[in-house]
Amino acid sequence: MRPMLQLLATIGAGFSFFLDVLHTAVTSPRHISEMLRIMATLVKRCIIPVGLAVAPVGAVISLQGLEIFRMFGLDRMLSSLLGTAIFREYSPALASVMVAAQAGSSIAARIGTMKVRGQIDALAVMSVDPMRYVVVPGVVACMLVTPLLNVLTNVLGVLSGWVFAVPLGGVNHGAFIEHLTAQITPADLWVGLGKCALFGTAVGLIAGYLGMGTKGGAEAVGKAANDTVVYTIVLILLVDYVVSMALLGAGI
Repeated sequence: MRPMLQLLATIGAGFSFFLDVLHTAVTSPRHISEMLRIMATLVKRCIIPVGLAVAPVGAVISLQGLEIFRMFGLDRMLSSLLGTAIFREYSPALASVMVAAQAGSSIAARIGTMKVRGQIDALAVMSVDPMRYVVVPGVVACMLVTPLLNVLTNVLGVLSGWVFAVPLGGVNHGAFIEHLTAQITPADLWVGLGKCALFGTAVGLIAGYLGMGTKGGAEAVGKAANDTVVYTIVLILLVDYVVSMALLGAGI
């Protein structure tokens, strides 16, 4: 009974935190410079790991899928599978997971460190809202940076798939591009970007919530950073499955 009550209390506290962040984000003043600084930091930290994580996926899809498609004489249609898989599923999920690992952990550690050192309380004493100055810029930065990284990973994923399909696999370049452009629609792009914005927001919210709830010393800060990565990755995978099933059911 007690674990259930603790779970409900945690869910309630998290929802209350989300409402507080939402209210703070839509009201003035806004610390735009702090948000831009965090965005620049996140891009520097995430762009290489995200690219290295997603680029090989296109190569693997082409390498494994080409043999199966050739069994049915449909190797020219490989790019249809590649484009749909990259734009709708692999790129948004992997980009968001890497943002959680790189950005989420650093945001939680930064806020947690400020919390245990008393800097959060010091901001409140100086009449600076910690939620507005520390948490909200991180949430908004994650929400904006993740879709931007997704654009890069889309390009890298398709490019690596093209390399293994056309120069190395012998697929006709014209057929590859024709089926790729015929299969990919604006809906695929918006679905991927929407997923990334949702997942990025979740990363920022969980990192902020766990960072603000840090109590203790360096060990507590490390735990907050580690928990942020674990919780966000599990949440991303679960939500990605639910959203994908809902979109398929709706015919989108």
